[in-house]
Amino acid sequence: MQAYIPEFILAGLAMLLLLAETFCKKTPKFIFGLIGAAGTLAMLPFYMEGLYDNIYIILALVATAVTLLLSVDFRAVINLSSNDSKSQDGTGEFYILPLLACVGITSLCKASNLVELFVSLEVLTLSSFIMVGYFRRNLGSTEAGIKYLILGAVSTGFLVFGLAWYFGITGTFIYNETIVSHALAGQTAPAMYLALAMLLLGTAFKIGAVPMQLWIPDVYQGAPTPVTAFLSVASKVAGFALFGIILAPFAVLPPVEFVVALMAAATLLVGNLGAIPQTNLKRMMGYSSIAQAGFILPLFIGTVDGQLAPNAPFYLAVYLVMTFGAFFALAMIRIQRGSEEISAFRGLGKTNPRLALAVTIMFASLAGVPLTAGFFAKMISFVHVINTGLYLGWMLPVMIVCAASGFYYYFKVIRSMYWDKPAENAEPVQVPAISGVMLAAFSIFIVLGGLMPLFLNPIR
Repeated sequence: MQAYIPEFILAGLAMLLLLAETFCKKTPKFIFGLIGAAGTLAMLPFYMEGLYDNIYIILALVATAVTLLLSVDFRAVINLSSNDSKSQDGTGEFYILPLLACVGITSLCKASNLVELFVSLEVLTLSSFIMVGYFRRNLGSTEAGIKYLILGAVSTGFLVFGLAWYFGITGTFIYNETIVSHALAGQTAPAMYLALAMLLLGTAFKIGAVPMQLWIPDVYQGAPTPVTAFLSVASKVAGFALFGIILAPFAVLPPVEFVVALMAAATLLVGNLGAIPQTNLKRMMGYSSIAQAGFILPLFIGTVDGQLAPNAPFYLAVYLVMTFGAFFALAMIRIQRGSEEISAFRGLGKTNPRLALAVTIMFASLAGVPLTAGFFAKMISFVHVINTGLYLGWMLPVMIVCAASGFYYYFKVIRSMYWDKPAENAEPVQVPAISGVMLAAFSIFIVLGGLMPLFLNPIR
């Protein structure tokens, strides 16, 4: 129980803020976001000891805090998501939901059995459902919420069936290599593989992997920008943490490795091919999220020094920075130019050179341009596939082609900023204080991350 003290604190903070929303009517609601972000970051010292073992929890806490700061700095994004801003003027409950979702993620990472995993995942999922469809009078948000709810229910069904099969085979919800190996050694092996397949299908929904990726483009486009950013990063962190837990007892079995490799290749192809024709940036970022998941999945093929996917957290950390940086920029454009289309960035290099430089760094890193952290992260994935030597004949060519195609759709944003003329009477985009600091910090991280090979070699 002591291990869950941070979760109790975060849940208690969320409840206190909910009460404050009820009784403190005159308090500016963005204060709740600042308090929530501070409370989330205050949990980090609990996990500094054993940093690598707690890396998924740390990423979840940071993602939640950044989401809350994004919501605070761009309260107008929340208001613009509603057709009736007077009745939904950035109410305080919006800032509480990411805290509850974070409780679900951190609890999931600590779970000791499958029931705890499922309950923690449902806390995250239910909070996400509400965030996506929060503005019920806005057609886009409502449509996104319904799609997320329906497909989320399907993925939950797969998880429940997988849990039921596993319990029927083993008689316990304890999940470890010893129990799984014993079940695979007997006549129950086919049933155990079926249980694994159902569990992986349910998990694929969270990471946005084929065949459970259908919800991502529509939900990302319809949800408010801070919610889209949260789903892009925090939900994916939870998904890969769960994926690693479920896959660990099966990781070195050839049939399972083949399925993961096939899932990675299909995810890469669907994500990149879907992103190429997009003109709406949020929708493009949805397909980008699918494609990035395709680069992370190969890290779960085989083991390194007896560990499963030891470099996946590094890729996720880089992905967190790149994605949040892109969404900070998008939120500014959404408010001040009234559009989420790529064309809304036109001429930004002339009207806002420094902002355009930061956006260029974000999208160059997402594409994998050398001397950026994104290049280094993708290189880790390529090196891992080469070192394991598994499915090299078809896996590596797919990764190369998809990495190259990413340059086309990511650089559409950069081309629009520098090659297209700004609209007539286009005003410079105002950069709020928090966003300016965050974009500067993210840009520095990406550049320094790209220079890491000069100083150390974390590829294992």
